[in-house]
Amino acid sequence: MSKNYELIQKVVKDGKYQVLEDDGEHIVIKYQLNSIHICPSSEEDRFVSILLPNFADVTEENFPDVIMRCHKLNEKMKQVKLYTINDVLIAGAEFFYMEEEDLAYQVKIALNNVLAAKVNYRKLDR
Repeated sequence: MSKNYELIQKVVKDGKYQVLEDDGEHIVIKYQLNSIHICPSSEEDRFVSILLPNFADVTEENFPDVIMRCHKLNEKMKQVKLYTINDVLIAGAEFFYMEEEDLAYQVKIALNNVLAAKVNYRKLDR
């Protein structure tokens, strides 16, 4: 297990996030009624991805509309990008942290930003 992963585990524990899954490669937590994946990279580069998958249906019929919404929001969102993989819509935030103290702050910001992306995506539905 890498030091990067151990630091993420510590942030999750210290933040009292409910862990739904921890397979040694990524951690799934419950955050504001959403299942969010935290995926640290290798120990050397201190890079973390936070993903909120499956928050809207992607079908053959609505695919062009989903892509247009993603493009609109990707222009406006600062840290988060929305994209589709097959029939799954994902909001993803990625960041690099310098110091251990910075990691908890970056995780909190990324969690809030992926939820903001979900909310803004749904607002485009109206």
